[in-house]
Amino acid sequence: MDVDILSLPEGITILTGGRGKGKTRACQRLAEQARHKGWQIAGLLCPAVFEDGVKTGIDMLDLNSGTLSRLAKVVNQNAGEITTDHWDFDVDVLARGNEILECIGKCDLLIVDELGPLEFYRRQGWVKAFDTLRRGEFRRAVVVIRPELLDEARKLWPSARIVNLDY
Repeated sequence: MDVDILSLPEGITILTGGRGKGKTRACQRLAEQARHKGWQIAGLLCPAVFEDGVKTGIDMLDLNSGTLSRLAKVVNQNAGEITTDHWDFDVDVLARGNEILECIGKCDLLIVDELGPLEFYRRQGWVKAFDTLRRGEFRRAVVVIRPELLDEARKLWPSARIVNLDY
């Protein structure tokens, strides 16, 4: 399914789909479309990093400044203080991402890629996104949520439109 910026209603849209379904790519396309229309864009994109066809990391892209930082790398024996079963997160980059999210004011398009188990269950990761979304200083927001967390997301944003890339 291709998502077009003009098809998004005002308010929050939850973008979901399984791993590898193109959620981040869809967010990148939406950001490009919005920029082309002269919209003010804010938020974070987290594109995958591949080496020799293998996903080895995740970057953080500040959509306002264009700054790119390495957010996470594949877990190894010397795992850091914030890890999941697969990723070792850079705490400084997480902190910078939360500062970015916390400082977002009025914008035409807010993108948060993604809110997952780290945020919903461990209260780590992009936790400031919840406050930013609650403030609602955006015309449109796109939030990437894994399918298994849709029920949790619907509790927070019951009127959000859901776009499922699995269909």
